Amino acid sequence: MGDRETRCNAGGQFMDRGRMNQNGVVQPLLTDLYQITMAYAYWKSGKTDDHSVFDLFFRSNPFHGEFTIFAGLDECLRFLESFHYSESDIEYLRRTLPEGTENEFFDYLGDLTAKDVTLHAIDEGTVAFPRVPIIKVEGPLIIAQLLETTLLTLVNYASLMATNAARYRMVAGKHVNLLEFGLRRAQGPDGGLSASKYSYTGGFDGTSNVLAGKLFNIPVKGTHAHAYITSFSGIEELKARLLKHKLTAGVTGDLLELAIKYRQKLSTVLNVSMEESSEGELAAMVSYAIAFPDGFMALVDTYDVKSPAKSTNSNNITAKTVTKAVISKSNAKNLSDKRSTDINETKLPITTTSAGINMTNGWTVHPNGNIDNINNAVSTSTENDTNKNDQNMNNNNAQPHDSKYHACMSQLSQRSLSNLCKKTEKSFRSGLLNFCAVALALNDLGYQAVGIRIDSGDLAYLSCLARETFERVAERFKVQWFNKLTIVASNDINEETILSLNEQGHKIDCFGIGTHLVTCQRQPALGCVYKLVEINGQPRIKLSQDVEKVTMPGHKNAYRLYSSDGHALIDLLQKVSETPPEVGQKVLCRHPFQESKRAYVIPSRVEPLYKIYWQNGKITQKLPTLELVREKVQKSLKTLRNDHKRTLNPTPYKVSVSDNLYNFIHDLWLQNAPIGELS
Repeated sequence: MGDRETRCNAGGQFMDRGRMNQNGVVQPLLTDLYQITMAYAYWKSGKTDDHSVFDLFFRSNPFHGEFTIFAGLDECLRFLESFHYSESDIEYLRRTLPEGTENEFFDYLGDLTAKDVTLHAIDEGTVAFPRVPIIKVEGPLIIAQLLETTLLTLVNYASLMATNAARYRMVAGKHVNLLEFGLRRAQGPDGGLSASKYSYTGGFDGTSNVLAGKLFNIPVKGTHAHAYITSFSGIEELKARLLKHKLTAGVTGDLLELAIKYRQKLSTVLNVSMEESSEGELAAMVSYAIAFPDGFMALVDTYDVKSPAKSTNSNNITAKTVTKAVISKSNAKNLSDKRSTDINETKLPITTTSAGINMTNGWTVHPNGNIDNINNAVSTSTENDTNKNDQNMNNNNAQPHDSKYHACMSQLSQRSLSNLCKKTEKSFRSGLLNFCAVALALNDLGYQAVGIRIDSGDLAYLSCLARETFERVAERFKVQWFNKLTIVASNDINEETILSLNEQGHKIDCFGIGTHLVTCQRQPALGCVYKLVEINGQPRIKLSQDVEKVTMPGHKNAYRLYSSDGHALIDLLQKVSETPPEVGQKVLCRHPFQESKRAYVIPSRVEPLYKIYWQNGKITQKLPTLELVREKVQKSLKTLRNDHKRTLNPTPYKVSVSDNLYNFIHDLWLQNAPIGELS
């Protein structure tokens, strides 16, 4: 058994290897078959000594944005360190390659390493842009070719994930915590681990993924699921009720008894009847608080508890009992003539949820007084929902000021709406009442609760309600730390959700984001490519009718030119033989393919983008820790103007070539482009 097999754990996954942790599946056979068949064809053609240069780059930025975060370099370098075909690899290839493949080729593979490769790259965590190579690989043609697929798989998802996380960080703002909750929704265990690592790189504050925490030293965070609440049905199930005082030795308190006492007081303060709270929920929270008195954070939206005197969840209600609702112009667009007529003339079955009053005709009456189409619920918006809403808007011709609209609105009373909205809060009110009771009980014993998590409903409204409740409790019971309780929100949150919540003035302190983050909902792949640009000192160009797919030939250097205000102004590609641009000296920057697009730039600072990271069989730079890469991301983003980073219609960042390189590209293009013939 080879050295790699002895180092790999039973699952073939990550293992301790000094500087950081190496994924055991990242090995030479993690590649496409054609790389190995090409290597054999190169070998048969006597091209083992040919010297090649490959560029690894992407053609467009992801997520309709204008920047990309480069990530994955550390794993690429560890791959080069360990590149070696083991005995079992060679035996497998003997069985797999076509019959007639010469044995000497397998002997050649058995001795192959990456010692003759030189790898140039930009720093990991740096902002990168289309067409500028983020990695350049120099070396013998066969080994450089064999690296292609593995380098691409290590860079593509890592960079996409880090970019996605950085975008979430920008829209959330620097004062809101972001937690990655995506392991259960990620594309397998490797995808889940990579998502945790690179979301942290991009700016997230922690993860729920315990293994990622161990492997990458990422803060691990978590609360509990609804299952913990529903596992208790009453206070009689509590087997442990006593808790030692944190500061006073020998003093023990009955946490349940204290919580019940506070719940009675809070019922009056918060105007929530005892019948509205779940006994099982209270028992679960007491139990969890006893287990984690210094880390008590509770999920508060499990139950919708009705008092015996109240009606069932589904009720018939005439629209005449609901008048003067506040409807925003944007939501009014979703109202059709037919819906207006139906509301005036019929009884509408409704269902009470924590999100609002869900009517069967597709409306939601929110507790904050707004009415909108159920497809627009903030906490569950997706791209598909957006497309559906756009289609609905095209099909519905209702005008906000038509007579039926006004007739409908005139029938809505604020008082009746308020009564309806109280019903929508019930599941939340039960959890909030019980949480505050347990938190005050903990306070009597010297502990401070952490906060709550909201996993459903109108997140903006409920977070404001929770913050208002905490402030009221803090004032009434003279417990000032209640004002600082953390409010965590989850529930299928994406970038658009956060932007919408920002507009609504939410009071959320932390977002737990899973599916849309780790699956990169808006764009599932970055699309990095790996192209041969030079062999034996001769440039190579790939031509295409699609100009975007035409490669820029030759061995190149890249520089980032800065303006006098300190912002990155333009990236400039040059031939390696050219003199680098200098501060204060005018340089002509040209669009690679459009002759008329050109400009003189006088840089205030010039940053060479490439460093040699691998040469002569070893890493040549001191590699940063994950924390330092994370800091690099934020520093690099600060060099961009805000208009390059904005979510809506960002300004494209300019990538240019020198005048020398421009002429070189187009001369080579003409030399290689076939000449047509007309007859």
